[in-house]
Amino acid sequence: MGVFKDEKHVYSTLGSLWKQAFALEEVRSKFGQLGVTVRFAIHEPEAEIWLFPDGVIEGPTDKPIHGSLLTMEMSGDTAHRFWMDKLSVPLAVAKRQIKAKGPINKVLGLLPQLKPLKQLYPEIAKQEGLPLE
Repeated sequence: MGVFKDEKHVYSTLGSLWKQAFALEEVRSKFGQLGVTVRFAIHEPEAEIWLFPDGVIEGPTDKPIHGSLLTMEMSGDTAHRFWMDKLSVPLAVAKRQIKAKGPINKVLGLLPQLKPLKQLYPEIAKQEGLPLE
């Protein structure tokens, strides 16, 4: 069994984190400039998180795509390791731990903007009962 108990646990952890990210003007404006919609397809457990320029949607949606679509497929454990700063995105993509379809180069430019969120994540993970190592 992975670190997340179920889909709701993914949303209360990762969904919450992304909502906090989009509350930050610098992240929201930078993301809006990318001209991309991001879909995180999580497995183990099954969940989806969508990032649109105007906010975050948890679960499947039929909302129109803004610009290009980037899909990032990964396990819940892989997402957790990324946010705990124990995973390099380029290396995880090369090893197929993260399968990316679409304009990944655009989103890689956003990674430095996520640094404050990587500092918030351990506290969210702790509140959600996730392992911190």
